[in-house]
Amino acid sequence: MSYPRKLSQEAILEVALAVLEREGPQALSMRAVAAELQVAPNALYRYFPGKAELVAALAEAGSRILLDALRQASVGQPPLLALRSLAKAYLDFARSRPALYQVKMTEVRCGEHPPPSHDTIWAFVLELAAALPLSHDPRDVGTALWASLHGLVELDRLKLLEGRDPQHTLDVMLDLTVAGLAARVQTGA
Repeated sequence: MSYPRKLSQEAILEVALAVLEREGPQALSMRAVAAELQVAPNALYRYFPGKAELVAALAEAGSRILLDALRQASVGQPPLLALRSLAKAYLDFARSRPALYQVKMTEVRCGEHPPPSHDTIWAFVLELAAALPLSHDPRDVGTALWASLHGLVELDRLKLLEGRDPQHTLDVMLDLTVAGLAARVQTGA
């Protein structure tokens, strides 16, 4: 059986990402992607054995996009400013690409193994945490930062911020975090 020349793993992912972001995770299916590509659904199985593998590839793509945003936002900045920029980039990604963020986080939570880029993001966050003048284990600092950011994203997604602007809430959260870090640096804690 021959396959259309235009069909490739990259083309399928591009269309799957468009379907995901336009219609949401619940609408993503092999059939929906195939319809958009104007091919039979079976044609996709040459590239992805099933929907789970397609979703895993989307989660990996989301992780790479997020990693690029985090790197670009914090490049060349001292650690505390880089922390602020990284946090803002994380919130921006989650708010501007909610379906992709949801798929990425679902794969991290439910997948047997998180997407490879997730480990790279974590290493990047740990590197930043290690650069902060703190005596805490960088993994604890990174986990606390991630928990705070993810919590804010979830509160925003669930509309539980009681009318508060998420960017303003992030600024307050970062002000408190940076003030706390600065106090720990001054006391040598």
